[in-house]
Amino acid sequence: MTLFGKRIFTANGSTTNSTHSFHPYPAKFPPQIPQNLLKQFSQAGEIVLDPFCGSGTTLVEARLAGINSTGVDVNPLSCLLAKVKSTPLNSSQLSQVESFMSEVESESFYRKTSKHFNLVQVPQIEGLLHWFQENVAQELAFLKQKIWTIEDEETRDFLKIIFSSIIVRVSNQESDTRFAAINKQVTDGHTFKTFLDKSKDFLKRINEFSLVADKKSLMRTYNHDSRDLSFLDSESFDLVITSPPYANTYDYYLYHKFRKRWLEMDVGFAQYNEIGSRREFSSLKRSPEKWTEDLKSCFTEISRVLKNGKSAFIVIGDSVINKNLIRADHLIFEIAKETNFEVVDSLSSDLKKHSRLFNPKFAQKGKKEHLIWLCKKS
Repeated sequence: MTLFGKRIFTANGSTTNSTHSFHPYPAKFPPQIPQNLLKQFSQAGEIVLDPFCGSGTTLVEARLAGINSTGVDVNPLSCLLAKVKSTPLNSSQLSQVESFMSEVESESFYRKTSKHFNLVQVPQIEGLLHWFQENVAQELAFLKQKIWTIEDEETRDFLKIIFSSIIVRVSNQESDTRFAAINKQVTDGHTFKTFLDKSKDFLKRINEFSLVADKKSLMRTYNHDSRDLSFLDSESFDLVITSPPYANTYDYYLYHKFRKRWLEMDVGFAQYNEIGSRREFSSLKRSPEKWTEDLKSCFTEISRVLKNGKSAFIVIGDSVINKNLIRADHLIFEIAKETNFEVVDSLSSDLKKHSRLFNPKFAQKGKKEHLIWLCKKS
């Protein structure tokens, strides 16, 4: 599809190049969108904001383009993931990761593991025995203890994300998109092997990223609710590129729950402040007006922190709430009028055509996905 004569809205773009494939994260924002938008609407020295930064796609592309960036997300795991994906590592840090991997991989490690387990305290995680086999919990606890001893923060965070990325795979949780316990019959040592396999792939990708990323550009992440961006200065951003949650589609807090518990992160903050969740609209039966109110609060704040005359690009999909189809583009058009934005242009595409969707059923019933160009009035 084309927008303003340019290829921007790439429906089937890959999300696996660069560091974009780090860590499972359903319904990823296609990197081609921020990549193309940054080329056309931003320049060195400016700052792009993604107030729903998710897995950090906009921040990664900003770093590659030499653009300063700020990401905000209610999910603390998202903030850590976005930070790690968009932070290049130097040669010393890369060597430290390699040394860590070698230690885990060594034959003596596997032979002596059982002796060490008595010295490792498995975290008291709610539902541990239901969701993790005993051998898996022990191996995860061993890895966690070793990672937490790394002094360099960026190296430690990088290893934390590798650790986090394997947790659902080795747990009894069926998948990242199905919160049900099944017996996976994970054998002894499999958790270590899974960690090492991921480490090798992550190390290759972060090395490639570090060679081409602009190390002078600045990147910040904040674990906050985007309905209140009071910690950010008014008119301090030159561009916004973001994709708000698609209402009543997914519970990010739920499917990442055990990752956050192993990482010692707060689960409740995201659970009770995540807008548009299935918990809100399927479990609690909130009305569509609640979704409108939350989005309006977010766009009021986005308008406040964006400079006059500057653009905000929004990717958002339609949703079904209380059996009613909510046209997201129409909703954004109405909210724009009330938050000092004008609609410059928009594009729509059938949601079922987008390979990045994690569950095809959410693309049914005539849902579309929209790329909307807003401009803040002067």
